Amino acid sequence: MIIFLGLCCLPLKAQQLIVVFEHNPPFQMVKSNGTGYGPVIAFTQQLVKYTDLDIKFEALPWARIMQKEALKPNRLILSISRTPKRETQFIWLKQIYRGEQYIWKKANAVDPKNILVSMERNSHKADLLKRYYKPKNVYEFLDSQQALEALIKGHVQRYVGSIFGVYGKLTELDINIDKLERVGVFKEYYISKIGLYLALSNTSSDLVHRQLIQALTHPDMIKALEVLMRGFETKEQNLIHNLN
Repeated sequence: MIIFLGLCCLPLKAQQLIVVFEHNPPFQMVKSNGTGYGPVIAFTQQLVKYTDLDIKFEALPWARIMQKEALKPNRLILSISRTPKRETQFIWLKQIYRGEQYIWKKANAVDPKNILVSMERNSHKADLLKRYYKPKNVYEFLDSQQALEALIKGHVQRYVGSIFGVYGKLTELDINIDKLERVGVFKEYYISKIGLYLALSNTSSDLVHRQLIQALTHPDMIKALEVLMRGFETKEQNLIHNLN
């Protein structure tokens, strides 16, 4: 009986939360050794310190995240666009970036008769892009940076992305954003939920969900989120001013 009581007093093993993310500059990036860095990674690293969970960060291709990891329990996904189709597939935690999407082309480029557009695999914009440009004219690439690079190299004539996102990817390619021009705003019908979010796989445990919600309501994390979003917005407004 004494042995049994002793075993009951042992602490329970913490539940594991796996934070999955793609290389998506300037929000989060991946070093050559697989380590994540960038503002969203730093915010999430601070957030999970306010939980009792066993945390693991894992960089993966976006297609792998959406097709496999998102179906597994206790996966925190950085950073994901919220759309009507995805609404019931995830537990939406917090918006971390508000940014309008624009249609981009190469500056001073003459359009061919048949305009092609690039996008990353499993893009939230896929249905709208295929509806507007026709499915045969929409080409998928491994990730958003490769999709943007296809525009720069002239393989396609259009790319859709936020100003801040396009700037971050071009910076990694050592290309000035002046090489592109905005054709117009990409009209999304779910405008009230535009931007990027932290989302939890909907098969996750109640305990993991509760701990993340509790961590997000900590005064330090409320302030950290305000700083994160204000930083994105300030940098984006400066870019818009310089582009105009």
